[in-house]
Amino acid sequence: MFTTLESPNHTHMKRIVTLVMLVGIVAIALTACSSEPEPTAIPRPTAMIAVLQPTSDAQPIVPSGSDLDRKTAMLLGLDLHRQLWATRPSSNYKFGFQWNVGEFAYQRANVEVRVIKSELDGVLWADNAVKVDGTEPTGFEVPAEPNPDEYYVIDGLFDVIEEAIESDPSRVSLGFDSVFGFPTSVVIEFPASSERKDISFFAAQLSPIAGPPE
Repeated sequence: MFTTLESPNHTHMKRIVTLVMLVGIVAIALTACSSEPEPTAIPRPTAMIAVLQPTSDAQPIVPSGSDLDRKTAMLLGLDLHRQLWATRPSSNYKFGFQWNVGEFAYQRANVEVRVIKSELDGVLWADNAVKVDGTEPTGFEVPAEPNPDEYYVIDGLFDVIEEAIESDPSRVSLGFDSVFGFPTSVVIEFPASSERKDISFFAAQLSPIAGPPE
């Protein structure tokens, strides 16, 4: 009698493939009936989950006969992408980021977020950052560096999205990187009566950087 042993690397690859397949299935199920187009600002291909609460004339994202409600389906898709992100090869990385909401231009400017061992290491203005747009009051000074308290590592972005979905938004549109599963395009809007502020951002160009051993 012979026993076949799988190497840890082989088992790890099988888990990644399984997660990718599940993510694809969930993304297809959630977008099949959606009228929302995919955002085009992110150059990398993304798996899309669009519109949590569609308009009255739009088809429901999750069929009426489904056992899942829209919020549960959205959270399931988010969790699958979070699991895919957990398979990344390194916890030392950098990525480009941009908030699409903010009172002043510098709050919406492109930045580079650097992460060491899954902890925020620093935030720098990107080379193409537009920090002023002429609407600033007289004498206004743009900070020399971005405020790191206003930015997140990728795991933190997942938490921001999850918390927002749990807070009954009026609209949710999410895009994810098809390789590592991190969120690339997010728009979450709340009713006018809500105390929550809308959330909108882009993230892209994630790459590993040198850092301490894992």
